Amino acid sequence: MSAQHTADAGQPESPERGGLSGLPTTVVSLRIIEALGQAGAECGVTELAQALDMPKARVHRHLVNLRDSGYVAQNPRNSRYSIGWRLYLLGQQLVNRYDVVSLAKPVMEALRDQLGQTVVISTYTDQGMVVLDFLSGRRAVEIVMRAGTRFNFNAVAQGKIALAYGPPELLEKTLAGPLEASTRHTITDPERLRSEVELARRRGWADAPEEIFTGVNALAAPIFRGDGSLYGTLALTGSIHYLPSKPLEPTVVALLTAAREISTLLGYRLPR
Repeated sequence: MSAQHTADAGQPESPERGGLSGLPTTVVSLRIIEALGQAGAECGVTELAQALDMPKARVHRHLVNLRDSGYVAQNPRNSRYSIGWRLYLLGQQLVNRYDVVSLAKPVMEALRDQLGQTVVISTYTDQGMVVLDFLSGRRAVEIVMRAGTRFNFNAVAQGKIALAYGPPELLEKTLAGPLEASTRHTITDPERLRSEVELARRRGWADAPEEIFTGVNALAAPIFRGDGSLYGTLALTGSIHYLPSKPLEPTVVALLTAAREISTLLGYRLPR
């Protein structure tokens, strides 16, 4: 079973000559940024237009918008372009995020080998949960997803953890709805969701039997940064046959232990 997420970004530009004609404007801008990054030096409009097989006027239009937003910089002496400050900061944030994934990988592998379930590490945004990485399980029914997959808070165990340990305003915003259903078991009642979040906070873990996919369950535990704030979640995902709605205590203990180990790698120390 696979979980996939695709989304269109922006509207296609009017057809023009060039290899990128007809693509959404945001994708064209990203291709221009990518070309600047690969060049490793300042580039002129003509160079970029040739590299991307696009009209110069079109490239220039995108560069001006990107420059005005801080994503590219223009040298006033020669009018050539390079990566801007905003893109640099975004790159640093992504590097920091995926450094966590690298740190967590050995712990995830040990947990997967111990339990045989798919192991998923996720973080959260204002809109929902985002999968950063996963390791496929070793059961007869394999749960597969991909990095970048997004889920609503109310539909997954990871979301309940984010609402329990994340910023308080995140919970209130989510409860204000709408709460969309993925299966007939998805929680769409605000008061029931609040109760589930409170339960997750009390016991330190959450589950979501058949709430995102029929026949699939998940258990999730929090991962904390060194300052005590929530980084994201570590979760087990599997067929409800192998990961029942009433999980075995050794399974819960193994998940909590692994999540605490990753938190420790991030500098978190359990309260005395």
